[in-house]
Amino acid sequence: MTFVKSRRRLTVAIASGGLVTLAPAFLFNTVANAQKSSSNGDGNLVLPKETALNASSYKDLTITNPATKRVLELRIRVPKDLQPNQKVPLIIYSPGLGSGVANGAPWCDAWQKAGFIVVTISHPVTNDGIWNTKTSSLKANLQAAIAGPQYGLRVSDCQFVISQCLTKLGIEGNIDPKKIGIAGHSYGALTTQAITGQHASQRDPRIVAAIAMSPTAATPESSKAMGGVHIPFFCITGDHDDYITFTDGVDSTRLGVPLAKRKAVYDGLPKGKKQLYVMGNADHMTFAGEPIDGNRFSRDIPVTDELNQASWKRISEITTDFWRSYFSDKPLSEQRTQFKKSAESIIVKGDVLEIG
Repeated sequence: MTFVKSRRRLTVAIASGGLVTLAPAFLFNTVANAQKSSSNGDGNLVLPKETALNASSYKDLTITNPATKRVLELRIRVPKDLQPNQKVPLIIYSPGLGSGVANGAPWCDAWQKAGFIVVTISHPVTNDGIWNTKTSSLKANLQAAIAGPQYGLRVSDCQFVISQCLTKLGIEGNIDPKKIGIAGHSYGALTTQAITGQHASQRDPRIVAAIAMSPTAATPESSKAMGGVHIPFFCITGDHDDYITFTDGVDSTRLGVPLAKRKAVYDGLPKGKKQLYVMGNADHMTFAGEPIDGNRFSRDIPVTDELNQASWKRISEITTDFWRSYFSDKPLSEQRTQFKKSAESIIVKGDVLEIG
């Protein structure tokens, strides 16, 4: 099924200085003095008591995976007024290359408000540390970030964090272990694809639904491998979601794939549980969900705060409805009908929605 709405192309100006900002009330539902906690060497961690159930926003903390020695910064969002032993779904969020725990804030906040526990992971080597060029160039940092081992390490990060959430972070009593989802943007989408079955050896059977923003199937073989994903899977991209240039004033590196290779992820998924949303007037960084420095990341559409707010609101709404639909206890056919109905009311002219 394909649903298309056409609209007049918006004509907007690039924000002064290339820095895109958003009204704080929508972008960040946070407390100014978010507390941080650290784990000991074996990953054990105890959150401050007030953060375990009643956080009004988020809490940041750091844990270490003893198997990989990777230090992971986490941002944990817990629904307000969550009662002791009340079971709710858990969503793991994996950011894109060059981004950390601030990535995807509008929809992570929306998912929290919808009643889900949301945990964002800042993955070492591939996070915002790439912009630190004191000891190596941006180009060298990017080469290290996209080196083969990092793909598997990001998957292991997610698997470790899920295990920690279910056992040691003070939120385990509130998680429904049968309702765990994962989402990510760009590099995070690749991570999502791998952990849900594109690579059988990395599949985590605890995950029951997934969202990939700016997914990638670089080859026909990687598209076909999506046939190994057997859970509800939502591909989200934009009509200008192609390449992205990383720049620090000295170095610049162009990464990405044509839009057709992003849609190919959807093509490779089995029928019956897949959906694709192509947002009109949206490029790769539309799905970063955070202020973008135009001196670091290229843009393929004119950008204003108004356009960002409208796009991010729509992404937040349609992804929240995806989770609501597929975390429900209804039969799959009713879940799909519920999502189709809600999604059709959210998309606007210029958007394309396919449910296959």
